[in-house]
Amino acid sequence: MRPCRARGTWSRRAVLLVGPALAGVVQTASAESPQDRFWAQLEYFLPAIESTARLDAPESGIVGGTLSMEDDLGLRDRKGTPYLLLGTRLSERWRLEFEFYTLRRTGSRTLARDARWGDRTFPVSSRLDTEFESTVFRLVAGWSFLRSPTAEAGLSLGLHTTGFEVALDGQTAVSSSAVRTTDRRDQLVPLPTIGFYGSWVLSPTWVLRARLDGLSLSYKEFDGLLTNARAGVDWRFARHWSLGIGYRFVHYSLELSRPRFDGVLKYRFHGPSVHLSATF
Repeated sequence: MRPCRARGTWSRRAVLLVGPALAGVVQTASAESPQDRFWAQLEYFLPAIESTARLDAPESGIVGGTLSMEDDLGLRDRKGTPYLLLGTRLSERWRLEFEFYTLRRTGSRTLARDARWGDRTFPVSSRLDTEFESTVFRLVAGWSFLRSPTAEAGLSLGLHTTGFEVALDGQTAVSSSAVRTTDRRDQLVPLPTIGFYGSWVLSPTWVLRARLDGLSLSYKEFDGLLTNARAGVDWRFARHWSLGIGYRFVHYSLELSRPRFDGVLKYRFHGPSVHLSATF
């Protein structure tokens, strides 16, 4: 928004002219928020994290132990991560959004109990180093059944693809002797989602936004559950720019029977976020 300047001191006449003009620009900016054609958002999310994993060895008939990544393996239970969101309108009713984020944690812990991981056992009182990284790509198409200058609501259909990597490194007992062992597992898992989204202009500068998507799916060697929700409020301080705060909740449960990973992975993220958005 271009500032208006007056030579010398402000006169009463200038104030009377500029005041309504500025109000008009702000009013136009907020009224267009459900009508924006392109949007980009950079967000910083600081979640509390709860995660567990279990690796089986079906070829040996072994069911692994369920390990808490935070309590058993020493990974941080709170860590910030950036999010990137890009969106565009394809037509009057259709829209497309892409989201990306990655979260990597490392930890080291002296085990308080035996950790059974596949066909390996890391014994109590040994030191175990752990890495856990998850990367998420979210691509969603939305259809707005309600769209006005001050409100929008719609249904979405998308693909939530998660890539994860888990690595454990420590001493294992083999034939009565200690052997340093590293086990690294990774997998890429696409999961379709359905959802709902909406936005509501509260005032010339404030907008509420919310969305919820997820799905539960079982198919052959795959059993997955996803819930992904976010709510927030934006303050549009200029025609194309806004700041906001929000709250995210992500619950992900996955059971796989595949060569690269045969077992169960679960995690839950929830916490506050702040973001900067540009819209056009």
